[in-house]
Amino acid sequence: MFDHKHDMPDHPAELSSTPTDLSLLLRPAPPGAPTDVIPLHRGDGFLLRAEVPPVLVVGSSGGAGATSTALGIAAAAATEYGERSPIVVDASATGGDLARRGCDTIDAAGTVQSWLNLSPRGLAPSVLDSCGENRAGFGVLPRGPEALPRRESFTSVQRDLWAAGCLPIYDGGSPVSNRLLGPLLSDPRVGLVITLAARADAVNRLKPALMWLDDNYSQYHLAESVIVITRQHRSDGPGVAAHVRTYLGNFVRAVTEIPYDPHLAAGGPITWIKLTHQTRSAYRQLLKLLR
Repeated sequence: MFDHKHDMPDHPAELSSTPTDLSLLLRPAPPGAPTDVIPLHRGDGFLLRAEVPPVLVVGSSGGAGATSTALGIAAAAATEYGERSPIVVDASATGGDLARRGCDTIDAAGTVQSWLNLSPRGLAPSVLDSCGENRAGFGVLPRGPEALPRRESFTSVQRDLWAAGCLPIYDGGSPVSNRLLGPLLSDPRVGLVITLAARADAVNRLKPALMWLDDNYSQYHLAESVIVITRQHRSDGPGVAAHVRTYLGNFVRAVTEIPYDPHLAAGGPITWIKLTHQTRSAYRQLLKLLR
């Protein structure tokens, strides 16, 4: 048996014979480490976030491109980083068209609700067996119209997906006031993306969404969000993005664009290699802005 007596020092002083260098504990983590700190907007503090964080994508209004943006972020993560398996999760109020647009290889065998009923569910096989697949190398976990199982929320979804080695990308759809999104909006480790269609009427509908987020989650939360303008028609120009940058650029982390892409505009399943080079580059740039 293990004999503790022979492993203890003869004198208590030996326990502290090697001084502890506190400067080593306070030294910043190396770039890209899981505990690397990220400067907050305008450098007022630091945010603890993984190198590639979980992401919540919400639409400022219906048809703002939240689903396609979530899928694009997941594809960029899958092709650029291999440490965690990206999983796009339908977090919309009643279930959207995530499965139809995201599964271009294998349809999903389960839903968020059926996966939450599995035991154990915080293991990679449990997650992947419920997901559909995209050729870019990420999974798709849709949800049905029914409520989540009793006592479950997206807090447990986030916890168990992360424990399974997955990188969750949440398609929150619209409206931003969807109560299911509360746990994700309250977690500063989850990057926030707000999508906006490149139309004048969509800009007008952005203001109420931002005011609701500000009222419920404070200006500091908005300061770390990224606004994404999605060009959905050939005639969409840079005017909307320029307008948003002028009036909101100082209040958010960044304002960026996804260019018009015929493959996205077709409305069918999204395949990464069928997107234009400019569109793929835009999604990669968006992912970098969230880090």
